[in-house]
Amino acid sequence: MFYNTNNQIGKELRTSWANTKTQDEVILEIYEIHEAYDIDKFGLTPELVRHTCEEFYGKTWPITSIRRSISTLTKAGKLTKTSKLQKGPYGKKEHIWKLSAQIRTDTNDTNIPEQRNY
Repeated sequence: MFYNTNNQIGKELRTSWANTKTQDEVILEIYEIHEAYDIDKFGLTPELVRHTCEEFYGKTWPITSIRRSISTLTKAGKLTKTSKLQKGPYGKKEHIWKLSAQIRTDTNDTNIPEQRNY
């Protein structure tokens, strides 16, 4: 979801909507891959997601934008905020999010990104 706080219109607004959708999809895919391949059993913090976006997708999205996307995916029932905390880049603790149980069940029967066994 794109929050049009800077009052964009026309083509610029449509591009922002399209990019936001792509960002949400990329971030959801990161959670799916991490869980599917058991890379991080406990989930991911926004900072770890930001690092993964840069390292593997070449996306340099601001951390605030990544947090917005994580919030949107949480409200949509695709991610779940856990009670676990991990030290972030500035020494403050950050919450960890995981793929929601319903999404894990739904994606287990697909071949995205490959065959999945949870």
